[in-house]
Amino acid sequence: MELSLRKQAVLKAIIKAYIETGEPIGSKNLTALIENAPSSATLRNEMSELCELGLLCQPHTSAGRIPTNNGYRLYVDSLMSHNPLEDYEKDVIDSALKELNCEPEGIPAAAAQILSRQTKLPVIACLITKRPPKIKKVELFPIGKNSAMLLVITDDGRTRSRVFRYTNEPTLEQRECFKRLVDTRIKQKTVDQLNLGYMQSVIAEAGIYSLDVMPLLTAVLGCAAEIEESGITLRNENALYNVCGDEAKAQKLISLIKQGDPIISLLEGIKDNVGAVFGTDTGYSELEKGTIIAAKFSLADKYKGYIAVIGPNRMSYEKIIPATEYTAKRLTEIMTEAQKDMED
Repeated sequence: MELSLRKQAVLKAIIKAYIETGEPIGSKNLTALIENAPSSATLRNEMSELCELGLLCQPHTSAGRIPTNNGYRLYVDSLMSHNPLEDYEKDVIDSALKELNCEPEGIPAAAAQILSRQTKLPVIACLITKRPPKIKKVELFPIGKNSAMLLVITDDGRTRSRVFRYTNEPTLEQRECFKRLVDTRIKQKTVDQLNLGYMQSVIAEAGIYSLDVMPLLTAVLGCAAEIEESGITLRNENALYNVCGDEAKAQKLISLIKQGDPIISLLEGIKDNVGAVFGTDTGYSELEKGTIIAAKFSLADKYKGYIAVIGPNRMSYEKIIPATEYTAKRLTEIMTEAQKDMED
């Protein structure tokens, strides 16, 4: 949509003022917001034409104008100033990220918590494996007289564990049988290969020790199934009530997010490293009053992901977009370093 420079200035000024105040903007107020502003009558004409174009609307007769979803979209795509994040804001994010002490899989969720604190809005983090991860290690650690912990680690740093209580402590022969099966039948297999049929054949191979190793191998199967699921995390979900403006819609949106695939499908539609998805474009009534600002992070051929802020249409795009983009950039760097540590 081509707009004259004056219309661009009017639309931009109204959106910025409305984001800041939440009040409809009239022509008299607008004269103070535009450099070398024309007369109030001229501004009223421009505002009326922007209404006809579907970029502004008038809440009620005699009120000023407010942006429509189309107006916000044009603002984000074409009119908004794309300023880099301030150094002090980068330092806040960097300091918080440096304090992270978790496995690579947990880093996006922790970063979502950090970004949520910065924006005061709910944040989604999702990790999508580009290929099924392979089993790197399966270890059994005694943690008590009659208990042990099974730990499964993949080549991309994901971990799952199970704790067992024994009636009788495994014998040396039983432990050696389990270790042999892990080394020959489980390590280097992708998590999707460790299905029920395959694991039954592994158990059968244990021969006289089948009943003894069955609980351990069943636990490996359960861990692999959990790892295979795509991970999506929501932080500061209570703030969704303000975004949706309705408790029932907020609960529906939380359920939609936890399903994973619908939200991931929306995020996959973002063409650039960072972008906006307006709720009215999604087909989900739960999002009709909201906008998703999302940025991508990735690690070569292992996985990719998104970190996304969910906010009302009336939010500070000029601050939230660069904060989201910078957090995703740092996520790529930090997870790349964590992956190298896993491989060393």
